[in-house]
Amino acid sequence: MKTNPLLFICFCIVPTGHGNDVKHDTCTKDNNDNCYESLARTENCNYDVLPLSKIFGARIQGIDLKTISNECARNLREEAYMYRFLLFKNQTLPWQKQIHVTSLFGTPFQETSSINRKKYDKNLDPRIGIFSNDHKAGLVGIGIEGWHVDGNIFEMPHLFTLIYCVHANSNGPTLIVPLKEIVDMLSTAEREYLENILFVSAFNSSVHIPLLYKHPFRNDDTLMIALGTLSGQYLQLNTDNNDNPYKQLSVEETKYIQDLFHAKILASNLIYSVNYDPGDFLMIHNPSVAHIAGPGTQTPSEISGLRLIHRSTVTGEIKPSKSTNIQYECNSFPPFEDEYCLFSLKGSVYYPRIGYYDDQTTARNRCKNINKYSDLANIYSKDWNDIATKIISKAKVPHWLNATNPQDTDVYWDGNKGLFSNWDPTSGQPNDHDGIEDCVVIGPSGYWFDLPCSGPKTATGTDRAPVMLWDGEREMRNVYPLCGIHKKYL
Repeated sequence: MKTNPLLFICFCIVPTGHGNDVKHDTCTKDNNDNCYESLARTENCNYDVLPLSKIFGARIQGIDLKTISNECARNLREEAYMYRFLLFKNQTLPWQKQIHVTSLFGTPFQETSSINRKKYDKNLDPRIGIFSNDHKAGLVGIGIEGWHVDGNIFEMPHLFTLIYCVHANSNGPTLIVPLKEIVDMLSTAEREYLENILFVSAFNSSVHIPLLYKHPFRNDDTLMIALGTLSGQYLQLNTDNNDNPYKQLSVEETKYIQDLFHAKILASNLIYSVNYDPGDFLMIHNPSVAHIAGPGTQTPSEISGLRLIHRSTVTGEIKPSKSTNIQYECNSFPPFEDEYCLFSLKGSVYYPRIGYYDDQTTARNRCKNINKYSDLANIYSKDWNDIATKIISKAKVPHWLNATNPQDTDVYWDGNKGLFSNWDPTSGQPNDHDGIEDCVVIGPSGYWFDLPCSGPKTATGTDRAPVMLWDGEREMRNVYPLCGIHKKYL
């Protein structure tokens, strides 16, 4: 809250450090009249993001994929981590250009080398799969075996699946479902059982992947799924036999698990249907979602029209694992006698556009996505603030705290007034600059700043993200979650 009207933290337009000035662009509205702006960061990478649902998926507008740079591809790759799939409309991508775009997102996979794939004599390039509902135009019956992630015959499933629609038939969608939410639907007993199960590929029995594992980039829960004929007989941890740590499940036991996941998917009410138009380009982040070709995709072309898609994929980069790359800093400073741990989500959430980051409530949920017992961090003393400072000094970005500032310099943690604070003295914090700022972030040197709980500012004449001087570099910076958890829950 305001204490000195002459001192404030600056929110202003500054260079981003990429050689281009950040500028505000024309607002784009979705069907619900929500406004989404974009910030230019690189040439030919000025785009709008329109969420397709409250849970996952986004449409990217204002970009021509043929012209994107390496940096723009990195930004879009991070958008795909966050939204889990991206849809680009009205693209013109000859197959040569699709291979080039694929290479910007990672290493293109040799599509024609799959051991579970039939061959198509007229294939354009080994990195492009041609799928259709007419055997004269491409391979038929692809992607209908069951809900799956692509690359399920490898130890590292594909990172991205990229689908370009050349011709669209009627009622021939790709159906997509988010995997973390499916894992969240499991009961305690179901989860305890499945934690000890390994997926086995039907086409490569040497592939053994934990059925439940941690997302390689987001660090939240996800699922190795390939149902129907894509699955072999799963393995179960055998704690009674050190010489043979895993036992093979029967066909019936494996089918029970597959049916369990299929039932969860159907009951989730989260299936998104991508109904194609010619020129659509779909970018699926495989570790985050499962997909399946809808039943109408195989309707004969003389009935529903020709379906023709070009598919490319990006090879996996990280082997699925139950561990994460999160670094915890733990101590038993009061009031946490049983040890409390702080950790940053700088490497687990991605905000490629400056000025676009989560509000405090969403940031809190990001913490809970990593572990249901975690929350935004409570900083009750200088000792804890020193640990937090050590963490964020490596990231060089401000972080949300689990704190509110309803009046004066008061700080409340979960509704309880705190005795310690560390407001930045040079900018007269807290100052309610550009309006009410009732939440708290920790920034350079461990000093605190007030910020709207709603996150980025959207009022005319204000700037979306705070500008902070960090190690001599004055830049607009997005705000990331700083989380806390009792060590006993790790």
